[in-house]
Amino acid sequence: MRLKCSPDDFRVRELLQWNEVPNGAYVVHLMHKEKLSTPEALSLLVREANVDRGAIAYAGLKDRQAVTDQYVSIERRAVELKLASLRVQPVGTTDKPLTSRMSAGNAFTIVVRDLAPTQAAQLRRSMPSLLKTGFPNYFDDQRFGCLRHGQGFPMRSVLLGDYERALQQFIAEPSPVAITGDVKLKRTLQLRWRDWEVCARIARGPVYEPIFAHLLAHPDDFRGALEQVPLRQRVIHAFAYQSFLWNRAVSRLLRGGVDSSQRLRIATIAGDLMAWKYLAPEREEKLKLMRTPLFGPDGDGGSEPFRRVMQDELQDAGLTRDDFLRNQVPGMIWKEEPREAFAKPTDVADVVIEPDEMHGGRVKATLQFSLPRGAYATMLIKRLFAPSWYSRDGEERFGRGGGDRGGERAEFRGDRGLYRGDRDDRGGRDDRPSRGDRPGRDRQPPAPRGPRPPIQRGSRGSLAFGPHDDAAPGPISKPPDLPIQDFDHPED
Repeated sequence: MRLKCSPDDFRVRELLQWNEVPNGAYVVHLMHKEKLSTPEALSLLVREANVDRGAIAYAGLKDRQAVTDQYVSIERRAVELKLASLRVQPVGTTDKPLTSRMSAGNAFTIVVRDLAPTQAAQLRRSMPSLLKTGFPNYFDDQRFGCLRHGQGFPMRSVLLGDYERALQQFIAEPSPVAITGDVKLKRTLQLRWRDWEVCARIARGPVYEPIFAHLLAHPDDFRGALEQVPLRQRVIHAFAYQSFLWNRAVSRLLRGGVDSSQRLRIATIAGDLMAWKYLAPEREEKLKLMRTPLFGPDGDGGSEPFRRVMQDELQDAGLTRDDFLRNQVPGMIWKEEPREAFAKPTDVADVVIEPDEMHGGRVKATLQFSLPRGAYATMLIKRLFAPSWYSRDGEERFGRGGGDRGGERAEFRGDRGLYRGDRDDRGGRDDRPSRGDRPGRDRQPPAPRGPRPPIQRGSRGSLAFGPHDDAAPGPISKPPDLPIQDFDHPED
């Protein structure tokens, strides 16, 4: 099965609640874009319409590989722009710039292609339970580009006080999937690490020059060098690890509230996560009412059951609350942010199954639905195709457009223990099994920890991830049904 074989296969319409104020100082515009990220579209708007970037505000980022409609406000300026990939037109005025708080969510029209008839039938069978009891509001793979590109989580290295390793992950960890010249540069930086004169000579441009200029002046000040990394990159990587821990905490929480016969497995780039087919009404209500915020040392952690599982995740990661206060880098400081663990689609249209004109002998499914702010449409689709938590059948990853048959098919890998990228410097490299080193096979004991080379690679070409090798621990063979506990008492 494939997603985004063409931009038109993934349509997003922003649902925004803003007050119309006649003659308001902010002109609200509808921005229609294709194959552009929101920052790319705004840069184009600034250049083509001669608009001050500081005068533009928006409510949220929209996918590049999609056709999207979203709103932007421009202070005291009405703009009309018609380009091949970008159209902007004024639709009203208001008295405040747009913010994310005005977002009511997004409406989606999505085409899933290259389906076998049996997969289309599974989609239809899964829809009633999804509509009745929703799905976990997990962050999806889009949030974890750092894993896809082999960097791991620089934020975790910062929290462990290993600023040098964090810097390496930012600028000297070549992507295993990218094909740009940046990959060659990062390989060279790996080889010449700590030879700052050579690094400064070969790494030119606004991203690298401030970093190596700082290291030339202060060779061992890696924390200071991290402050030279572009702010946007620091923020993105901080959010990635915060989101990862939130996903894992929710999955752990669900082990105490989802009966074993109703457990589903959602595979992500960051490991398996638990979902449900049907959720008992009292459990659904409890989950809706529970406070499940993204962790920040400044907050109370939410409701007690969630606070407890989040503390378990932090403990598994070798982190304490003091680490967040002691090891701080500007732009990488977490604040507690609210996020609901439960999401349910609205405005759901009937699924349309048709022959797939791009893939002979296959069918396509068109879905239409709306989701609240922050919920991932791709996670909803994964839930529709999710197998039993105890099954390893039907694991096929959604591909994207651009492959040999109109979309790139990729393995929908759910194996726990496939993350790579981070290092556990509180106990050396984690000794959990890699893909080629499953339990039951002969393994050599870990070597004694010695001096750390600049970058130490795992079996897939990036760093061993640390203690998080099991996104939602649980047996693969189905055990006898256990009496359902509650979210208060996660099963071991």
